[in-house]
Amino acid sequence: MPLLTLAHAHLAYGDAALLDDASFVLQPGERVGLIGRNGSGKSSLLKLLAGLEAPDAGELQRAQGLRCAYVPQEGGLDAAATVFDAVADGLADARALRLRYEQHASGDDLAALHAQLDTLDAWHWEQRVATTLSQLQLDGTRRVGELSGGSAKRVALARALVAAPEVLLLDEPTNHLDLDAIAWLEGWLQGFGGAVVVVSHDRAFLDAVATTIVELDRGRLRTYPGNFAAFERRRDEELAAEAAAAARADKLLAQEEAWVRQGVEARR
Repeated sequence: MPLLTLAHAHLAYGDAALLDDASFVLQPGERVGLIGRNGSGKSSLLKLLAGLEAPDAGELQRAQGLRCAYVPQEGGLDAAATVFDAVADGLADARALRLRYEQHASGDDLAALHAQLDTLDAWHWEQRVATTLSQLQLDGTRRVGELSGGSAKRVALARALVAAPEVLLLDEPTNHLDLDAIAWLEGWLQGFGGAVVVVSHDRAFLDAVATTIVELDRGRLRTYPGNFAAFERRRDEELAAEAAAAARADKLLAQEEAWVRQGVEARR
């Protein structure tokens, strides 16, 4: 069953149409590389899939109870916060619920709160944060403002991952990362059990990570199986076929024009 289904979506900013009857389906375990020219609307589409924006027309369907995490290109982290607290922001609902349980008022339904805590796995949220920090090799005591761009990117990723999302939406995740960090991210995503949609201009990264390429071109979405190299081969084949079809059409038109001229000359 699809996790996300975008059907006949339209999205525009002023006169610029970013999506024009665009459709897309994300399946469990799929790792999609979203590509397109600069300014084509890739980041806007990612925000739409994350539920941060809505289409002007069309429909976005999400699987019931879907856990989705979005990591933007830049920002979103409090420079004064510790790394631990920044990552714990990814469990804000769980933290608030446990605090409400611990400080409950006399009229609260403790049984219902208990059930919600179980559902969110909120009893031990600190342990979940610590485990995620360990997995991403982050020091929870450091301040975010002290970190390099690559380490800050890991913190943003950790904040998304701590909630155990089923869908991970990444906008240019290799920005500010050195080669070792990119290699680590490639390996991590290859082992990630959920689905991924990633916007990236890094062809080598897309070759290593993507199982599907989706191209956003003039408001439409086209899906190609395989990584970026497979997409390039398929696109070259399509362009060659289009060129051959255009050549055949030109030849036929030239033949028809010659036939018309011959007919006119014969009647003179």
